[in-house]
Amino acid sequence: MSTSTEGGKIFLVGGGPGDPELITLKAQRLLQTADLVVSDRLIPQQVLDLVSHELRIARKTAGKSDQAQDELLDWCMEGLKKGQTVVRLKIGDPLLFGRGGEEVLWFRERGYEPILVPGISSAFSAPMAATIPVTHRGVADQVIITTGRGTKGSMPNLPDYHPTRTLVVLMAVGRAADLEKILLEEKKYPISTPVSWVENANCPEERTVYGTLENLAKMVEEQNIVAPAVLIVGLSVGILNT
Repeated sequence: MSTSTEGGKIFLVGGGPGDPELITLKAQRLLQTADLVVSDRLIPQQVLDLVSHELRIARKTAGKSDQAQDELLDWCMEGLKKGQTVVRLKIGDPLLFGRGGEEVLWFRERGYEPILVPGISSAFSAPMAATIPVTHRGVADQVIITTGRGTKGSMPNLPDYHPTRTLVVLMAVGRAADLEKILLEEKKYPISTPVSWVENANCPEERTVYGTLENLAKMVEEQNIVAPAVLIVGLSVGILNT
């Protein structure tokens, strides 16, 4: 399949974790040259400032994410039908909990093959910002990345405890109490398992809070942790932060 049926091109671009210096050179070039950039609402302003031409940003639609998604895709199609180069800008990496795969299929159904441009996900950049090695010789030899928000708001199937495993949870703030309960009671994590919340990773307002799993929800309440924040769980959290 060609990338275009009517002269337009669609790029599905990862906007990285927040710091404009952490986007790829290709992403930067596309933001500066595209006729139209259609952006997720979570993209920080410092990244949006790189856009040179028309920019459209997702509207706030509380509880209506599907409606907002439809509008974003419709905007992309408007540009494509005009023969424009369109960038669909997504936070982090489009194919890691970013609905990127769904968008590829959506554009294919309409005759367009998106060109994929990867981005750095906060699943990897947030632990590094907090000086947490998600793998470390003799401590952690595996990493599992999951989300606190499963299909239609359900809780995803969390992994059982293993002492050499690091668990990274995206979109977890609103499910802190559920995560704490499931990991402790069902997945048999020790109450003393080190945890860290990394809020606004790679942004000027970045903040890191450390604690243990038994206080996971309490940390959110007492420290006023807000989204976007990445949760890291496992012994690797304390290796470089003791």
